[in-house]
Amino acid sequence: MSYRPLLSLASLCVFPAVLRAEPPNLLELRASAGVEHDTNVQRAPSQEQSDNIGVLSVGVKLDRSYSLQHFKADVEASRYNYSSHSDLNYSTLNYNAAWDWKVTPALHGVLSAERRQFRDISDSTVPGVTEIGRRTQRAEVFEGIYDIDGVWRALAGLTRTSSSTTVPISWDASPTIRSARVGGGYEWASGSSLFARFRHGDGEYTAPLSTAVSADFKEDEAELVLKWILTGKTTLDAQLGHLKRTHSGVPARDFSGPVGNATVTWNATAKTSVLAGVARYLGSSGLDTGGHVVSDRIFVGPVWKATARTSVNARYDRITRSWRDITPGAPENGRRDVVEATSIGVDWEPHRIVTVSASVRGERVNSNAIGTSYRNTAVAAAVKVAF
Repeated sequence: MSYRPLLSLASLCVFPAVLRAEPPNLLELRASAGVEHDTNVQRAPSQEQSDNIGVLSVGVKLDRSYSLQHFKADVEASRYNYSSHSDLNYSTLNYNAAWDWKVTPALHGVLSAERRQFRDISDSTVPGVTEIGRRTQRAEVFEGIYDIDGVWRALAGLTRTSSSTTVPISWDASPTIRSARVGGGYEWASGSSLFARFRHGDGEYTAPLSTAVSADFKEDEAELVLKWILTGKTTLDAQLGHLKRTHSGVPARDFSGPVGNATVTWNATAKTSVLAGVARYLGSSGLDTGGHVVSDRIFVGPVWKATARTSVNARYDRITRSWRDITPGAPENGRRDVVEATSIGVDWEPHRIVTVSASVRGERVNSNAIGTSYRNTAVAAAVKVAF
């Protein structure tokens, strides 16, 4: 099981035409170098092995507007080198790009692509042994929105999402899903909005545990999407839906249930802000015998701007994963994992183009499955130059 916090693909699908606010006509080049000490690089339940990791990154950010068109891109390549465990070395290429297009003021939308790569920690077939690899998650979105009369909106779009890993066994069988969705909603003058959407998707598992079982599936999702500006300092973004996935010829793999997420952004003072939220995801167990995994997540992350050049951030994440409808006798029957991650960091800008960062992060996994619990602590420092 990958214990890295899940990429919220829904973040591309809530209000994809609304992008993060950035200064217009921006071109930023950046490079960073850092070092990290990890107390348990193998994520082993016992016989922990520590190591020092060197990290090098280069990136570019672009923000350009041409007439009615708005283009944004953020690309970063990174390399991770381990001092004593060179077999764990890996590279990543991450990007987030979007074309916020307009044909007329009333007809607009977005074409976007996102890719995330990160270290993947997965269960092995040998109890007490983990597999270390690299997971790649991608999402591509094309959506159009038509403003019917200034407050009512109609939308339609296409999406493609995928998840894959380099480890021999992928716990989720690496699904790829192609979907179409339609919907409509209302937007108030305050900026609050409420949308209803329906999505139908066709997918397949690209790394199934067995080639003897059909890898195809279909899924339907109906949801409500709310953006509510409670006050000038507080905003709520939420999705509440019902997901149903069916597998051709393998009903034991079918699952359905409520899904959703809610995030509150609170700008408490001019120097302090808090981001907090909850989420529920459903996913395949990856087992030929069927069943699925329910993931419940809570998180909170305050940021304090101590001075004009110094900020302090903290974060707490807790994910609970439960295996449901698993065949009696299977190792995953009744399995429950609790993943907790706590971090605190400081960013200091001695110069307008230089940022020095330091952080401490602790992770703990408690599971009733034999040999899958572990803990580790990572201490990191880095210098970033952006111009």
